[in-house]
Amino acid sequence: MEVNHQAGEHRHKGFKYTPRPPHGERMEEKTILFVCVKNSARSQMAEAFFNRFNDDPRFRAMSAGTEPADGIDPLARKAMEEVGISLDGQYPKLYTEEMADKAYLVITMGCLDKCSYAPPEKTWDWGLDDPYGHPIEKYREVRDEIKRRVLRLIEDLKTEKSREEIIGRKGLFRLS
Repeated sequence: MEVNHQAGEHRHKGFKYTPRPPHGERMEEKTILFVCVKNSARSQMAEAFFNRFNDDPRFRAMSAGTEPADGIDPLARKAMEEVGISLDGQYPKLYTEEMADKAYLVITMGCLDKCSYAPPEKTWDWGLDDPYGHPIEKYREVRDEIKRRVLRLIEDLKTEKSREEIIGRKGLFRLS
């Protein structure tokens, strides 16, 4: 077994294990904040995918909107149920400066111009189309693209890429 004492990691036969903090100490949890205008579709999908597929206790996702809707978009709910993920219990939340300041990453869904506050050192705009007002097929297209990006993000976080390395790739992530 190889031990990197500086990073607190142990490697054994290709597996990497980062130990939990000693008993009684809290591990700093880093929030990935997904933001869109209404927080009723795209950012909710991203939050749900991240929290479903991420198994690293150092990270969790939440979502918010610059102008939150009254509820979750019914077509977004349906599109997520089609892939076995329920948005029950989720609700639109107002995006605040405090949320952005506390977040490790702020990922906007294509609405960076609508964010009154977006720390440049940790904000990444995914440039996703808003499916609102379109048929369910558009929601599915956006859902599948969000899932692809979220899975890539989780992989990058697991391989301990820096925030700068992750954000620096934004040119590769454009819907065509």
